[in-house]
Amino acid sequence: MTTKGTRRNCFPTASLAKSITQTPTEGNIMKRVHITMNKLGEGSLECRGYKTFRCLGKKKLKYPVDMTIDPNKKGTKVNPYFSQEYVCDYDGVTLPCRMNYSILIWGQRGIFIHEWPNPATYAGNGGPTGGCIHTEIGDAKLIYDWVDQKTRITIDYPW
Repeated sequence: MTTKGTRRNCFPTASLAKSITQTPTEGNIMKRVHITMNKLGEGSLECRGYKTFRCLGKKKLKYPVDMTIDPNKKGTKVNPYFSQEYVCDYDGVTLPCRMNYSILIWGQRGIFIHEWPNPATYAGNGGPTGGCIHTEIGDAKLIYDWVDQKTRITIDYPW
């Protein structure tokens, strides 16, 4: 099944925007996620000390390069999350896009790491994402379950 998203002109609430901290907490022992993308937005999401997953972002989007999330803050981990910004066509029925195992990483923009039904490649997705970091079915749950404490997320991209 191919799911195609269409952008709506909506933004996340202020409470969601406050659920992340964009300044890393040095000196504390915390989990780390490192995301690396190529010029198309294809890349890898490494949960340090655990596993690496394929992912897809939006090329040319200036993601924050270093942030810390706290999964205990309301709105940071949501399953399922129904997009307030995108609608999807599910076999002829248009509904808010369902994004399973969602982790909010950039609250001001409503950017999540989440599961997506299409392959996490530029061609497999039919182009870039709307901004979220897509992972493949099954992988997002593993990441979602692994992020169980404050986690530092770093992102590298060539643009």
